[in-house]
Amino acid sequence: MIKKALWKDIWKGIWNNKARFFALLAIIVLGTGFFGGISATGPDMLDTANRYYQNRKLFDLKVVSSYGIEAEDLAS
Repeated sequence: MIKKALWKDIWKGIWNNKARFFALLAIIVLGTGFFGGISATGPDMLDTANRYYQNRKLFDLKVVSSYGIEAEDLAS
């Protein structure tokens, strides 16, 4: 079934509101680009930070105690 009237109405709406159509299209393209970029760089940034910490031999956790730390505390 060909929906000729529907497509004619869609194209007429786009033609009469070109600025609105291209503005919405630009918003969609920018949003998709940002989402793809952040999704792709997230794991790489975590890997870079992990390698930096390992190369610099930085600690992962710092324990501060006013009573002192004993050997049995370190074991658990």
